[in-house]
Amino acid sequence: MNLILVAIGGALGSMARYLSSEVIIKILRSTQYAIFPFNTLVVNVVGSLFAGICYYFMIRHFELFDHKMRNLLIVGFLGGFTTFSAFSLDFFRLFIAGHEFLAFAYVLASVSLAILFLFFGFYLMKIIFI
Repeated sequence: MNLILVAIGGALGSMARYLSSEVIIKILRSTQYAIFPFNTLVVNVVGSLFAGICYYFMIRHFELFDHKMRNLLIVGFLGGFTTFSAFSLDFFRLFIAGHEFLAFAYVLASVSLAILFLFFGFYLMKIIFI
């Protein structure tokens, strides 16, 4: 049942991401700001906002919070909408638990390694499929 809830939430989140991105792209298409990836930025920020809201209610009303809703909303919907919300929530959890150094190390490692491996994957394929 949990897997089905994650799948449903993920599908809805992915559709919401696509629709949100399309709206933002259409709004900015004929402006000087079209080159900047505002669509991704907005989705990541909004997803992180929703992650914070969900996490607050999860902690504040733990005894009332249905774990199936967690799988549907946080893992599924927000995971499909943006994995950046999970990244932000992981940072937040480390930070509020008093592990500030680990929180910032996580940010640095995640961003640096993700970009590094994107380049690596791209150039590896370029070498293989000359």
